[in-house]
Amino acid sequence: MNQATIKEKLLLVEDEPHLAFTLKLNLEAEGFDVVHAADGAQAVQDFSTKGPFQAVLLDVMLPEMDGFQVARSIRHHDPRIGILMLTARTGEDDRLQGFEAGVDDYISKPFHLKELLARVRRMTERASLYRGEANLSESSKFSLGSLELDCEQLTLKTKGGQQPVTQLEADFLRELMINPGKVVSREYLLEKVWGLRSTTETRTIDNFVVRLRKMIEEDPKDPKILISVRGRGYKLDSP
Repeated sequence: MNQATIKEKLLLVEDEPHLAFTLKLNLEAEGFDVVHAADGAQAVQDFSTKGPFQAVLLDVMLPEMDGFQVARSIRHHDPRIGILMLTARTGEDDRLQGFEAGVDDYISKPFHLKELLARVRRMTERASLYRGEANLSESSKFSLGSLELDCEQLTLKTKGGQQPVTQLEADFLRELMINPGKVVSREYLLEKVWGLRSTTETRTIDNFVVRLRKMIEEDPKDPKILISVRGRGYKLDSP
């Protein structure tokens, strides 16, 4: 049975006609319902008027509004939806800017269609989970020291106060909070949070951690809570 037969709806934001046509064709062949917007302003309008959507595929370089602006607008209205950024710009600053805008993941052009589909499916599965189409068997609230994470309300409370988090940020932190002081491997996090095979090369986790440290560390450049263990993964120590 096709994994997308429930006709999950995607918003595809891409201004290059040939790539947009190819992506839309292949995604629809997989059973997705795809709305295509060719510029940033149209994407924001379509998100408001043609949804609800279960995931957004978003190019960086767009007419009218760039992908970062679109991501901020979408994230302001929907903290749960998965946003996958399609980009030929691989610089760390661009990736960090994307995560600051609320992007969940990146895939660099040119990319393999199978990898794109795997990431999209993971996002739509998560959307189904939080619409109530699957049962949440795990608690929605977690705490470690002064950190309090609410995966239902998508909030993180730290010494500095309470702030919103995206769904993937909550999922990432949850995996570390249920294993306090233990090293969680990059491979496990890729599979559990992003739904990617451990063989997939990605800098997503590293950039993700940079953003999360800004939320929870007193000095993000000298982390004491969210710790990198070289060659192994990450661990969360009690504040």
